[in-house]
Amino acid sequence: MIQANKKPKSRKYRKERAARRCPFVATAEVTDLSTGTRLSGRTSELGIGGCYVDALNPFPEGAAVQVRIVRDQGTFETPAKVVYCHPKFGMGLAFSGMAPDHRSLLETWLVELVTQLHPTS
Repeated sequence: MIQANKKPKSRKYRKERAARRCPFVATAEVTDLSTGTRLSGRTSELGIGGCYVDALNPFPEGAAVQVRIVRDQGTFETPAKVVYCHPKFGMGLAFSGMAPDHRSLLETWLVELVTQLHPTS
């Protein structure tokens, strides 16, 4: 039985990741730097090196983008590259050239996520 609502698996990219991603849902805006085209979506995974953005019309693999992720505790923004694309589902982004203040916010979010996933009591 085929389930049409499931994302295709990307084992190749999971094996190549330097850091683990955690489940993380937040509003995301991704802008293609070559065309200025902007799309809205939401994150489903987040890690120190990248994220997955759910979007019906994702940008193609190799596209240079600017990603903006908005959460209650702030706005994270950084350049990124589309490292894989699942048409009609979303895209995997690898962060690049992250500013120190945005890296600090990202690290704060990840600490919160890990603490929620693995409480110490």
